[in-house]
Amino acid sequence: MMARFGNAQGILTLRPDPPLVGNVHAIFELRGTGAQAPDFVRFSSIMPSMGMHGPSGIAKRTGTNHYEFDMAIQMAAPWALSIQLADSARAAATFQFIVGSGSPSAANSASGMSGMPGMTEAGDANAWRTATLGLVILFAVGGLVAILVVRSRRRGGRTPNWLDRAVTLGAIAVVVIIGAAVAQSRFAAPSMDMSAMSNVKGSAPSPVTLARAEGSAQGQTIAAPGIIQAFFTQDVVTRAPGVLRDFTAYNGTRVRAGETLGILEEPELGAQAAAAQAGANSDAATAEAAMIEAHHHAPNEIRIAQTNAAAKADRASYWRTEMGREKMLLDNGAVSAQEYQDEQAQAAAAYADAETARRQEQDAMANLEMAQQQALSAQQRAASSGSAAQAAAVMAGYTRIVAPDDAIVVKRLVDPGTYVPVGTPVLRIAVVDKARIQANIAQDDLPAVRTGAPLDATLPDGRVVHARVTSVQPAADPTTHTALVEAIVDNPDGRLVPGTYVRVIIVGVSSRVANAVNVPSSAIVGAGVDTIVWVDVNATAHRVPVRIISDDGTTAQVSGDLKAGDQVVVEGATSLEEGMPIAGRTS
Repeated sequence: MMARFGNAQGILTLRPDPPLVGNVHAIFELRGTGAQAPDFVRFSSIMPSMGMHGPSGIAKRTGTNHYEFDMAIQMAAPWALSIQLADSARAAATFQFIVGSGSPSAANSASGMSGMPGMTEAGDANAWRTATLGLVILFAVGGLVAILVVRSRRRGGRTPNWLDRAVTLGAIAVVVIIGAAVAQSRFAAPSMDMSAMSNVKGSAPSPVTLARAEGSAQGQTIAAPGIIQAFFTQDVVTRAPGVLRDFTAYNGTRVRAGETLGILEEPELGAQAAAAQAGANSDAATAEAAMIEAHHHAPNEIRIAQTNAAAKADRASYWRTEMGREKMLLDNGAVSAQEYQDEQAQAAAAYADAETARRQEQDAMANLEMAQQQALSAQQRAASSGSAAQAAAVMAGYTRIVAPDDAIVVKRLVDPGTYVPVGTPVLRIAVVDKARIQANIAQDDLPAVRTGAPLDATLPDGRVVHARVTSVQPAADPTTHTALVEAIVDNPDGRLVPGTYVRVIIVGVSSRVANAVNVPSSAIVGAGVDTIVWVDVNATAHRVPVRIISDDGTTAQVSGDLKAGDQVVVEGATSLEEGMPIAGRTS
């Protein structure tokens, strides 16, 4: 038996089939891409004819979307079994079936009685009960007669003739009752099971509902559960330590980019920033003085030393030439020794002045090099202290907690008045001006989904959001065998609330299976190699084996001996047999 459970298809199998009085084992299975395993499956039964409730409870989960349970049925009659998925009243259905009074007999088939439903084996099963009651009554009467006979003999009297006749008649009655019971149990007319008689099929056509099989050239429709997520979520963290003050943002508060959300009180940060700035100013002044020394004073000293050294060198060169001439004059007796010695003393002084001027030039060049090194060091110290001062100033400015984006507060993580170190998350915000519609599709449907494919998301209130697929997870999860498909949509008015569950329909590319047609999912009967659909052929039921290519719980794509335009049975298929007359109406 089959029924719809939302977008999924529920199949109920009873064993024995047909069900009989006693223990009935039920197997319930959900199928279709819209099927999601419920937390539990609840069942309850009732006999409508008497309003009597039967077994109920929670089914045992034995597999994915597969549940089993047992029912002790005590009466042969029509029964109704209700199946409810978890606590959802909308995901529920009722199955109707008839319970027979006993097990099927092979003897009926051998004797030609199998064609009459409701007929039990030949003979009256109540014959021995009636005979037993008669014997009990007869023996009670016989016991009374025996007591009268014993009393009569004790008195020495003669047993009355009527007592003897009563004993004889009693014995004959016993034989007659036993013989009648044997004859009735073997040869009496068979009893009728009225509950089974209600299931006898007549010759009138069975009423069914038909639907038209459609060609599958159009894109494949894929249904999946989905959820709306925020465009992105982030934590607002502190960039400086301090005590949190003026912190009024709370869950649901809308904030704007650049808005001050709180203040961190930390006086030391301001003092540290001022001290760092003072040090940076001092180092900058020192560096400036060193640069003046290196680029102005030291080069001037070098130029003066070079000029002086050049003049002294020229004078020393003059005296070298002059002393050569004086030596010649001395040797020729033109000058006296005293004059020569005077000239020699002046030449020695000129030589000494030239050497001193040369050394002064070297010292000036060394001073320039040292001044340049000192200027470079001073510049480096000034740059370092300036960076430190800037960092201290920035840290002092981080006492304001600022919203990074236009967003909504999802959760406040720290209470006002709390001391927080650097890097502490204080708020979690979500950007909701855009939203992500995410759906997990079955791995079998993944090849049919492309970026840009149409996607419709139905909200719980019935509104439909039209979008296009923006990303497709390239591989399925090995645990769930599903892949994530996402569509990003604008959400300026906030109508799409993050965390809302939606039903997603994606139009995928055609699977291009030869000779495939689309039929309603409710037309599918059976499973595996026994999957079939019933087709109306000249007002008779015709069984067509099919293979399911895809099934979203509403429409199934199948292949088999079907063509577009065939009328398939969508209601009433479970009771059909090959060639049975049917009276169809179009759904």
